[in-house]
Amino acid sequence: MRAYLEITKKSFLNNLVFRVEYFAGLANSIVTIFVNIAIWRAVYDEEGTMDQLQFSMIVTYVILAMALFHVFSMDEYIIEKKIKTGLIASDLLRPLSFRLQIFSYHLGALIYKLILLFVPTLLFYSAIYHILPPFSTEMFFCFLFSIVLGYLVMYHLNFLIWISAFWLYKTFSLVTIKDTMVMVLSGAVIPLWYMPAWLVSYIKLTPFDTIFYVPISIYLGQLPEHEILTSILRQAGWVLALTLACHLLWKRASKRIVVQGG
Repeated sequence: MRAYLEITKKSFLNNLVFRVEYFAGLANSIVTIFVNIAIWRAVYDEEGTMDQLQFSMIVTYVILAMALFHVFSMDEYIIEKKIKTGLIASDLLRPLSFRLQIFSYHLGALIYKLILLFVPTLLFYSAIYHILPPFSTEMFFCFLFSIVLGYLVMYHLNFLIWISAFWLYKTFSLVTIKDTMVMVLSGAVIPLWYMPAWLVSYIKLTPFDTIFYVPISIYLGQLPEHEILTSILRQAGWVLALTLACHLLWKRASKRIVVQGG
């Protein structure tokens, strides 16, 4: 366990070194949120249905969704680069789990982004817009737990794409398709309550809505209390299912190591 904590610590410290990249990421997060809020304001103005509480809710949703989207972003080509450079061989020779090494690396980046990206973004927009507080104290703690599960769903979806590099020379196309599906189906851009009911019913058969929509809906009190436990259990179910899928695919991938160069 100590070795994995050291990997997490090293990843966190490495991110601190690249200050220009940090400010660029922070600016990107702030600008992206501002553009999305401007679009929603234009939509409400066009329809003439501007209600302050409703607009505050959508502003809060956009800020949380887009800030978390940037926090949840990961190194999409970490395994592909290791395979092409041959570093995968040395990683597998270590007396450590390769999967936990990768997870620890991203955990360090996650902690870095939560402290130095997520918090400053919330503080910045709290000074400009009225961000709604959690619907209740209980909802807030459910939100925090749901966010952890949402991150694990996102991570394992990514890992499934990453290890496809053992069979594919480049994973760019798969990553692009996955990112597009996450953007649309997770509620990162459009809350699912604005989508047709028949489409939402199909989306809920996938893990995508459990990444952002479920946690933020809990925060805003948009999920009935009797549905919160069901939604969290569905998140946990997807985490277990995706973890098992990653385990099975990794067992096959680890037997098929073809180093490109290196």
